[in-house]
Amino acid sequence: MAKHLLFLVHGVGDTKPDWSKPIQELIRTLYAGYQVAKVNPFDDLFAFVEINYNDKFDARREDWKTASDTVLKALGDGGMKRRAITTLAKWSAEPAKDGFLNTHALDVVMYRFLSLEAAQVRTAVQKQILAALVAQPTNEVRRWSVIAHSLGTSVTHDVLHEMFSPNRPVGWGALPGGLVRPHVVMMLANVSRLLENTDLYGPDGDVYRSVVHPGPGTAVAACDYFINVRPELAPLPKPRMFRPTDDWPDAATRAQGRYVDVEINAIEQPNVHDFAHYLKHPRSHVPLFRLLTVPGLLPDDEFAAACQAYEDSTPPQK
Repeated sequence: MAKHLLFLVHGVGDTKPDWSKPIQELIRTLYAGYQVAKVNPFDDLFAFVEINYNDKFDARREDWKTASDTVLKALGDGGMKRRAITTLAKWSAEPAKDGFLNTHALDVVMYRFLSLEAAQVRTAVQKQILAALVAQPTNEVRRWSVIAHSLGTSVTHDVLHEMFSPNRPVGWGALPGGLVRPHVVMMLANVSRLLENTDLYGPDGDVYRSVVHPGPGTAVAACDYFINVRPELAPLPKPRMFRPTDDWPDAATRAQGRYVDVEINAIEQPNVHDFAHYLKHPRSHVPLFRLLTVPGLLPDDEFAAACQAYEDSTPPQK
């Protein structure tokens, strides 16, 4: 039987190949702590696929260091407001902020306001996903899910929209026959609403209206289930938090439990915007494990005990 592929999509930062190895080991370790692992061993059912796109930003980062005027002009041409550009220009002149600016803030800015780099990122991610799926045995159902973090949530939204929108223009290229949508899409610190692009996608660029939502097999939807992990403490998603109304995408889908909303406010480590920090909380990973396996194999009492043990272990509780 073909394994269920778990695509891991990174967020901002100077990410290098093999960045996901600690995340993979964390997920295996978390899974092994539940009874479900005895019935369904993780490595018998699942395989990880690491997604990389950081290299598409590297050339522009070098431009920022040596020719910031060129980058600032490109940002203005891309629609960024003058006041924000002025702020970035000020930051670029302060060496103390160079590391953060070039590995975190600029990634977000470039993805939203530099169309060429953003298109390269989306193309690279889509190619990696399709290559992994096509490599699966053709005589078996290709099952896959996506776990995305931070900037990767916006990239994932846009890639899935381009793959599964019923209004795909010819210019986006043909997709392989028999392509099935992902089973679970998990968004950690979802910034897709902060970076939504109606200039590019029109009204469908609104993340509450796009095809990237859960639904039954008969629905026009980009996934079966959608888990949204909302961090109350991390600042990046705050200005436009992904927090849909109770009937999103529709009342029937919500009644079926296809959308799972998780609020995280624990402090387990200093970096509260870390990929691993979100996953460690049982409120995040238990719904994921339930949807990937059989919900009944991870009962409520075991879930509650895991939550209590985690919260007791955090520094504030100590």
